[in-house]
Amino acid sequence: GRTRRVGRFPATPTCPFVTSSPPSVSRSVESTRESISRGRVAAHSTSLTKSASFQKTGNFPSIMYQYSVSVPWTARGSPWTQELTRRRAEHTRKRCQTTVTSIVGWRSSNPGEEGQARRAHPTRTAKAAFADSVAVPLPPDEMIANRRRRAANKKDGGSSKVPPVRLLTSYDQTVATIVEEINRTAKGDRVEFSVYVLEPGESTQRVLDSMRRAARRGVRVDASLDCSAVSSFTRWCEGTATLASELVEMEKQFPGVVKFQPRRIPTHAKYVMCHRAASTSTAVFGGVNIGDRFKPWRDFAIRAEGSAAVGALSLGVNGPNNSAASKVDESFKVDTQIGNPYFLRRKPRTVASAVSGAKDMLRRGVSLTVGSRHRNASSDVEARRGGVGFFTNRPNGWNLLAWAFPRFAKFPGMFDVYPALVDLMDDPRWDGYTIAAAYVDRCGVEVLEPALRRGATMTLVMPRNPNVYHDANRKALKRLVDGYGGENGQVRAYMCDDMLHAKVFLAKSSATGESAAMIGSCNLKQRSFGQFAELNALIVQPSCTRQLERELAKLVSDSEAVVESDLRFSEPKATIEEWLG
Repeated sequence: GRTRRVGRFPATPTCPFVTSSPPSVSRSVESTRESISRGRVAAHSTSLTKSASFQKTGNFPSIMYQYSVSVPWTARGSPWTQELTRRRAEHTRKRCQTTVTSIVGWRSSNPGEEGQARRAHPTRTAKAAFADSVAVPLPPDEMIANRRRRAANKKDGGSSKVPPVRLLTSYDQTVATIVEEINRTAKGDRVEFSVYVLEPGESTQRVLDSMRRAARRGVRVDASLDCSAVSSFTRWCEGTATLASELVEMEKQFPGVVKFQPRRIPTHAKYVMCHRAASTSTAVFGGVNIGDRFKPWRDFAIRAEGSAAVGALSLGVNGPNNSAASKVDESFKVDTQIGNPYFLRRKPRTVASAVSGAKDMLRRGVSLTVGSRHRNASSDVEARRGGVGFFTNRPNGWNLLAWAFPRFAKFPGMFDVYPALVDLMDDPRWDGYTIAAAYVDRCGVEVLEPALRRGATMTLVMPRNPNVYHDANRKALKRLVDGYGGENGQVRAYMCDDMLHAKVFLAKSSATGESAAMIGSCNLKQRSFGQFAELNALIVQPSCTRQLERELAKLVSDSEAVVESDLRFSEPKATIEEWLG
């Protein structure tokens, strides 16, 4: 056997289970032997001498054991020793346990971290001390919701690096999310803001004010706005104004911090990226313009987070960063017809080659700023594996022949949205489509026809009275209904009385129940395919596609089936609108 002597155990912050100094008590040898015989300590040749008592030394209570227990080598000590060890281990486990941290708003969703932050600073979280902002702990219900959301990442199609994206279903929700994300930035972060239309209104001022506050905190703000002849002509037709002057003044107010770039080539992509140096980067993108006029419009946007998703989006809209590795990987494409739609046609670069490219950049003195260090093919690969793939149009010049004949030529640059849409429609895995489209012309109909020719069904929702291209829409719709409609036809067309500004495609498989969604800024029009800068995302995360399916079903229920009067249009107005758009 082995003899163990247990001495003093003072009550300390690491051992708080002694809370008072009880009167002196003693334990008899018989009671201890009785406990030992119940199995707490193996009772082979066990002997006990003296007694145990509680004592108080100064202001700290303590336990004094003055006994010896002789037990075999396999014993773990007396029952009291085992109890003390168990309590100490339990308390240490509770103090040291950690969970994955997620920053939501200005608040930490980690309950353990929340307690540490409250001790360190009562108004700031441990890992989210954002400049000029106040952090408050999450309510218990939000903590529980965040835990469940993190636990559902795998089931919902996300990964550790690509959390599930969130669908935004209204203008107000989208603007509120943009303002919240910009407000969460801190000194050293970077905001990229791009929009097609920036019109006056209270919601616009909220966005601009959040950008000014971010600039005061030391956040770099890169803003761009379409100032081409196309948007000028659209504003002239609709009698609206632009707030480009506000961005010019902001650049003068914060030199070196705010940079405004007016786009002379048509830029229809709408996105806000918040690149954070010390916390999770986020992005909001879709089809929503900024201005109070768009509040009643029905539209969709996406909020994504994580360095992989935001880096892939930045790679799509800005191109690769200034490194040899990224230039080699610029030709990555996605195969949407064979197997997983996110398998690449070429193998991604190895880790060794990526490290080699980074070292080459350091030798040449090229610095990776916040937002560009993740703008590479590795982020794109990781995002696609997580269920989010980006397709963009990046024109880099003007072509007079393409402007005169948009159906037969396009501007110089890269245009990936049109091939991605064609692949989605021609993919034999999908036999049912639900589409919400604001504007459609003859080229848009040709994109949809591959699905109809192979027998797929299609539900199409369009606005009854769009703000522009009214006759061009009806001309395209008549072509679809005449070719594939009828009572038992493949096309079921609906008219929405609200202004529908969405560009949404939902593909489903009746055999497997799987679905894929494409959401973005690209309209089903010829100039959008070959001349405008656009941004679309193909998403196969079930959490997003299921929510989008519910929203589209609600949209269809709020719309009316197309009748003969909805297919009337006037010429040559319809043809002119097709050429203009």
